[in-house]
Amino acid sequence: MLFEILDILGRGMKLRCPCCGHGRLFKTRFRTHERCSACDERFEREPGQGFGAIYGNLGLSVMLAATGYLITNAFSSLTMPQQLGIWTSVAALGPVLFFRLAKGLWTSIIFLGEGLYIQWPTR
Repeated sequence: MLFEILDILGRGMKLRCPCCGHGRLFKTRFRTHERCSACDERFEREPGQGFGAIYGNLGLSVMLAATGYLITNAFSSLTMPQQLGIWTSVAALGPVLFFRLAKGLWTSIIFLGEGLYIQWPTR
């Protein structure tokens, strides 16, 4: 069970389909495919599902910048304006750089939690 969970999370980090591991998640730098090319699994179950990836991405970027600031403040002789320039840039560029990783990981988490797409019953 644990190895299966780690495998699914690893597929997301490799930007592959969390269901089969073969189809690519992204068609361009910032646009995802609607479905997996191998198993036809839908990647977004409902509109707005990707907000979790955005929040996680922003949190990761802010933690990276704050940790970097604390480490450079303790172990370097950089002035405050120099550090502010470095870590503000990291905080601003982080969400762009980590977007694909966060989206892939979040898609895997959604897949683990409730599946990507549930066929709703028709009346």
